[in-house]
Amino acid sequence: MLPTHNSDIVSRYLGPHFLGEFSGAEVMQVSYAADKATEFSAFARGVIESPRYGLCYPGLVLSTDTNRKDHYLTDKGGGLMATGLQGHMTGSGYALGILDDYCSGRAEAESAVQRDNAWNAFKDDFMTRIAPVGIVLVLATWWNIDDITGRILKAMKADPEFPRFEVMQFPAKATDYKGDGEYPSEYLFEERYPKTWYRTQYATLGRYSAAAILDCNPQPRTGGRLNVEHIEWYDEPPKDKKLSWVRVWDLAHTAKQRGGDDPDWTSGTYLAFERRAGDPVPHLWVDHVMRTRDDATERDAKIKTTARMDGPRVRQGVESSLDSKDAYPYLKRAMPELSWYKINIHGEGDKAMRATPLEPIFEASGHVHVRRGEWNDAWLDEIMRFDGLTGHDDQVDNLSAGYIMQMGKRMRAGQSAAALGL
Repeated sequence: MLPTHNSDIVSRYLGPHFLGEFSGAEVMQVSYAADKATEFSAFARGVIESPRYGLCYPGLVLSTDTNRKDHYLTDKGGGLMATGLQGHMTGSGYALGILDDYCSGRAEAESAVQRDNAWNAFKDDFMTRIAPVGIVLVLATWWNIDDITGRILKAMKADPEFPRFEVMQFPAKATDYKGDGEYPSEYLFEERYPKTWYRTQYATLGRYSAAAILDCNPQPRTGGRLNVEHIEWYDEPPKDKKLSWVRVWDLAHTAKQRGGDDPDWTSGTYLAFERRAGDPVPHLWVDHVMRTRDDATERDAKIKTTARMDGPRVRQGVESSLDSKDAYPYLKRAMPELSWYKINIHGEGDKAMRATPLEPIFEASGHVHVRRGEWNDAWLDEIMRFDGLTGHDDQVDNLSAGYIMQMGKRMRAGQSAAALGL
């Protein structure tokens, strides 16, 4: 929703309405700062004390025990308390807990320390105050994939016992906004905010900030060689394009690769590279990634299952280099029913050099297209961190090997992206 709408609906008016319906219940109003929460609770108190509210809920009376703006009671024992997320909640509980904005803005959202502090306060302090029957509303700009909203989504996927939150997102722009009558719409609430306003906002914010503030789809800042800020996301593969899809595999094949405290991954990426007339930079489509750390038997079973899902016409590519020269013959022997393609890799061990053709593709606006899926977080994390020197790089290797497989060009020592026609 637009930044000014959500607080009106939830933080200023929902508390008074809830107390009118359940005068013996407790409401906790929380924000990133106590002053902000108090501002909401003061407004809510003014609503409760207004003559119009008395017409709606004539039975609700505030106790005379306190005149505070951040804590007041009803004559039935309920009331409303306001505090900061990392403030003092000891001794308080709630049937309705409202967390409106858990960080103050971009700078705080970019701090890993601040995100950790906010998350710890949310789960250890705020969530432990809920009554046996209660409601929690988290209302915020989704600034960062690793902030409270992002961690809630991850926790719900990872742990079936984690509280089930219903997620409601209102992006500024969506393809299914049809409008009504004289307002054929592609943006949210064009009756008040016209297309020109939205376009100005997108231009002012830039793609990275607009993804969070307007589109409810935060993107990580890139810290490595591949720029993730220009990725375009899709839900279904385009039907109007004749893309040549392949699956490219990188195997954790040796005992050394599969051993240790942090073993390598086996990954298979379903991808396609696309050339467009007049555009010197190809487009990359990434539709699915299968990734596993299982032993050879279970790994091979998952490879077979994934390949069958792709269909018999999809070529299964596997790189052949000094450090993986036995992977191709092994897979061909183990799964002869599949269509295997050997990708000859040169410049073995130089991961950064092999990934060089990918850099202008990721840098160009709208040239990387990625399908939304549960595998996105791990994929983005690796792409963002990739420097060719440290960490896991199996998914990046899939992309660089896929480039060789589909574009027919190899990166050798001393070559640049320009020398390859990029």
